[in-house]
Amino acid sequence: MIINKNIWTFIIVIGFLFTFKSSFGQYGNLKFDKDKQQRISLTEFYHRVDRATKLLQTKELSAISDKDHINIMMCLNTIFTFKSTLSGTDKRFNNARCKKLEIVADEINYQHNIMKVYPQWVHNRGMGQYYPKLKMELYGTPNLYATFSVSK
Repeated sequence: MIINKNIWTFIIVIGFLFTFKSSFGQYGNLKFDKDKQQRISLTEFYHRVDRATKLLQTKELSAISDKDHINIMMCLNTIFTFKSTLSGTDKRFNNARCKKLEIVADEINYQHNIMKVYPQWVHNRGMGQYYPKLKMELYGTPNLYATFSVSK
């Protein structure tokens, strides 16, 4: 009887650990250093935001390249991260350009509809999504590699 309880406890614990580890699958597949951000200038960031906005307004999500989806996600993550922290008053990420990208992404329901383009995804930290094909996160609590470090 005690042996059966121990076996079942062992099986449940192993199952829990396997599920927990696989739910954070982004750590096994990183081609980026998760502690390093891509550094860009503010001008370059705004250029990327404008391109992301234009692509979302003019193309179907399935017609946008993987590289451009990575850029869109990094722009959205950067804006989201700076707006949801104490530095949320940073005007670099709280201007008309950034708001326009967020509005367009919301209008087309980017966070939900991108899952149709990349159906293989898992939850990342903070309940965002991680897309193994792109090796990129969207929202949640993204690692540094999934956001830009924008110089002032």
